[in-house]
Amino acid sequence: MKKIFMNNRLIAIAFMTVFSTAMAPAMANEKNPVLPIEIKYVGKVQNNPVFQLFVAGNGVQDDFTINIKDEFGNSLHMENIKAESFTKRFMLAIDELGDYSIQFQVTSRKTKKSVVYAINSSTRNVEEVKVNQL
Repeated sequence: MKKIFMNNRLIAIAFMTVFSTAMAPAMANEKNPVLPIEIKYVGKVQNNPVFQLFVAGNGVQDDFTINIKDEFGNSLHMENIKAESFTKRFMLAIDELGDYSIQFQVTSRKTKKSVVYAINSSTRNVEEVKVNQL
């Protein structure tokens, strides 16, 4: 009879261990949620691309560093912003580069989490020839 109670205790302990380890990642995500960041291509102004950055922070994440780098790792723009949520537009004067590859990196200075967006541009010429019978 004691052996049956021991087996039930072991099963109960095993279930508790499995459920507690399964809940740990979910609870960790609630404490430090992923950065809510969105970048959109808005268009061109004077043949320069314009991007809009939207950050929807919360009480924990309200101090951000924005770093824009080119494909070689050179910093094009770096800025610290202390706001809970904000929208900011960036016009990049890279018209003379033609095709470009840049990265937007937004880092929360409090939680040390960062999000990186890679933006690539390519230009191609399309020639269309139509032949119509009159």
